[in-house]
Amino acid sequence: MKKHMVRRIKNWFSSQKLKGKVRYLFLGIIGLYITLFIFIYIFFIRKSMLDYTLESNYNTMISIGNNLNSEISTINSMSKLLTADSNINTYLLKDKPGTRYSHNAITSMYDITNTFNYVSSVYLYRLDGRYVHITNGITIVNQYILDEEEWFREIANARGGYILGVNGRGAFFRKSGKPLVSFMRIINDIETQEPIGLMVINLSDEILNDSYKDMTSNDKQFYYYDKNLKLINQIIDSKLESEIVINNKLFDQKTIGSLWNEKILSYYHIPNTPFIIAGIEKMSYMHIIPSEATWIIVLLIMLTIISLILIGLFISVYITTPIERLVQSMDIAKRGWLRRVSLKLPDDEIGHLKNSYNNMLVAINQLINELLENEKSMQKAELDVLQEQIKPHFLYNTLDTIAYLALKESSEKVYDSIETLGNFYRRFLSKGSKVIPIREEVAIVKDYLKLQKLRYDDIIQDEYDLCEDLLDVHVPKLILQPLVENSIYHGIRLKGEKGLIKITVCQIDDFIHIVVYDSGVGMNKEQLKQIMQDNNKSFGFKGTIERIRYYYGKEDVFEIKSEEGLYTQIDLKIPL
Repeated sequence: MKKHMVRRIKNWFSSQKLKGKVRYLFLGIIGLYITLFIFIYIFFIRKSMLDYTLESNYNTMISIGNNLNSEISTINSMSKLLTADSNINTYLLKDKPGTRYSHNAITSMYDITNTFNYVSSVYLYRLDGRYVHITNGITIVNQYILDEEEWFREIANARGGYILGVNGRGAFFRKSGKPLVSFMRIINDIETQEPIGLMVINLSDEILNDSYKDMTSNDKQFYYYDKNLKLINQIIDSKLESEIVINNKLFDQKTIGSLWNEKILSYYHIPNTPFIIAGIEKMSYMHIIPSEATWIIVLLIMLTIISLILIGLFISVYITTPIERLVQSMDIAKRGWLRRVSLKLPDDEIGHLKNSYNNMLVAINQLINELLENEKSMQKAELDVLQEQIKPHFLYNTLDTIAYLALKESSEKVYDSIETLGNFYRRFLSKGSKVIPIREEVAIVKDYLKLQKLRYDDIIQDEYDLCEDLLDVHVPKLILQPLVENSIYHGIRLKGEKGLIKITVCQIDDFIHIVVYDSGVGMNKEQLKQIMQDNNKSFGFKGTIERIRYYYGKEDVFEIKSEEGLYTQIDLKIPL
């Protein structure tokens, strides 16, 4: 279907006139130019902005982590003030602390925590399980979790340091459902450094939100996860959340979405905390290109369109219209009148085209005349060959020989000779064909030699070395018999002794080689030079070579080798 559509569009475009093609081509160029310009600009800005955004995003994550750690450090300082307070230490050390000691401890807790942000509640536990607390709002305590030895051991293992957890690792909850960030540590006696109690400072989730408050926007959102990869605050789209893949790397980020809706997902394990901050930032290209750049782009596009329109008008006036006028003037050649175009055109490529066309017509007329002359020469050569072979003396001599046989030999030999003569002339005429298979050419030679042996039986011996695969290749008619005739009359007879005529057909590279060899008197160098001269003696050879050259359009179609008194070999080279 797609290939068919492409072919239809191609055929439609090919059928349009040149003006239409130029018009559609310019429209396509304008569209392609605008599209490429916008895409190149966007991709260039995208790469720069993406690199900048990824680097900025990394710095933002580090900054958020530093903000949170700074607040945690402040809470740590507050916890140290609480552990160093005398009222709190007295409450934790008294064997039986009364109401007065509890009240003093609570008062100190209020006094110290009032100057710090994010404190939701503070719990002070004695080793005997009794405790005092202050709270901002309703905090629910899960006593079952607090009584677990494992829960206490994890805090004790910090050896005076603090531990952070969400909702006191399951021990504390807000009635509102909002999460708490719990700061937990063992309180040691100042003098003995032995544990005397436990402190839990529950912080509101605002401590997390405020760490990135100044960095959020419509295109940028942040989310906190605990160490179990559970979302702590805010609600996130489940499909988007599935794209956030958090592993053990300290920091990682990736891009998702299409070019026009691309997002950067990142996460960062905040050091010294169990929290992971994740960020989702949308790449907005509407904010990338400034308004000044937009106006420049529009101006460039308008200038390009105007330039292409002007170029189109120029092409129409100076190219397509002159070509149409030239084509109209050339149409007369369709009717067979090869006349030169008389049309005034500018002295440019179109004018040169007209001049070249006129010169071509002159050359064509010359070639036509040459072809006519060559055709006449070819027909004359073929007619001369035909006349040469049907000379009365050859027929008379052959009939005289057959008549002599009729008197001296058996009727079968006479019949065979007459049949050979008939076969010779039947193949010789070939029903008017100008080309015949090599097989027929060889058969003509065999019949001819058989007839000549009736007269010269004692001096002619013939041999054949033929490649069977080449015998069905067609060649110009009567290219062998004239050469064989020359071998008899100008080679073997003059030597006065028995001679060999050998016909060879073989292939070498891309040529068929038809070789006529005779062991006659041979030729010297001077005779070799004269053999192509226009004389009756060499007519059979010259006419044959001319016909082969004309038929194949090549000059190098033969090679002659000869040694005086030994042999002559003519090698016809027929292209495949």
